[in-house]
Amino acid sequence: MPRRFSNGRHALRDAELGAGEADPAFPLKPQHIVADIRKAMGDDDIVLVDTGALKMWLARLYPTSRPLTCLISNDLSTMAFALPGALGARLACPDRHVLAVTGDAGFLMNSQEIETAVREQIPLVVLVWLDEAYSLIERKMDLELGHHLQADFGNPDFVTYAHSFGAKGYRIAQADELLPTLRRTLAEDGVSIIACPVDYAENMRLTDRLGQLTMAL
Repeated sequence: MPRRFSNGRHALRDAELGAGEADPAFPLKPQHIVADIRKAMGDDDIVLVDTGALKMWLARLYPTSRPLTCLISNDLSTMAFALPGALGARLACPDRHVLAVTGDAGFLMNSQEIETAVREQIPLVVLVWLDEAYSLIERKMDLELGHHLQADFGNPDFVTYAHSFGAKGYRIAQADELLPTLRRTLAEDGVSIIACPVDYAENMRLTDRLGQLTMAL
């Protein structure tokens, strides 16, 4: 029974990733972003996942085959952990590609560490999921109250912001730009910031799907 359950779970994950990868919608669906990250990263490369709505997507869908290649602050749920954590991961494993995945809110809490990476010549890539909101808080408000408020904020131009630190900056403008941008920046030296708009309407749809699966067990 445990093995059959595991195989069924993997089949559900792979089906969701496949559907997301094929979806050309923009802003990008979370499943599409996770699928592109997985295709861009080697088995030994390291992805660090920040706290927020994106964590539930990476934690559920990102397949790994090596230990310590997907690092998540799951116990303390430390927001803004991914960027400084990526600096440490790259110093500890200089022969591996390192990707910090963070929401825009988490990124703005520790974005000054771009300067550290540039000054100390620590190559890494930061993928920022853009939605201009504390989306996990919105989701919890929607579930408990039926509405949300005071969870939105404004962002700077992240490309210009990256350039101001001496890093490279990219903004994804359509779904098929993300994967080649990830592959190119991971292969380069230096520090790159990729700003990618995300459609978090999927958060509530995920809640409904998981509820249906739970009822079916």
